[in-house]
Amino acid sequence: MNKEKKLPDTELEVMTAIWHCEIPVKTAEIARHIDRDWTMSTIQALLARLEEKGYVKVMKEGRLKTYVPLISEEEYRDQETVRFFERFHRKSVRSLFMTLVKNESLTEADLQELEAMIQKEENRYD
Repeated sequence: MNKEKKLPDTELEVMTAIWHCEIPVKTAEIARHIDRDWTMSTIQALLARLEEKGYVKVMKEGRLKTYVPLISEEEYRDQETVRFFERFHRKSVRSLFMTLVKNESLTEADLQELEAMIQKEENRYD
């Protein structure tokens, strides 16, 4: 399974729909969770790519196919965050936080939460 590669936006949209459905999920249910005017054949082609890449498992019951994710949304988000951090910030926490601060992405509550998390980590090493 090659989960090391970032999913294209179209495949990620299908995965997001799967993550928000009751598992196992049918193609028609996936289609209801997608905000695009895609045909069923487009969705099926994207599902086939996700199966090839090892992101979903296909279960067949007669002619009916259902899908089960082989990676959780949290696992994928964590992988993408690490990739982003390494690629764009070269593993520099300072660079990441300076970007967030410059763009006013952090609220006072965010900063307090970060401070509490840092304090908790520091206490682990005391």
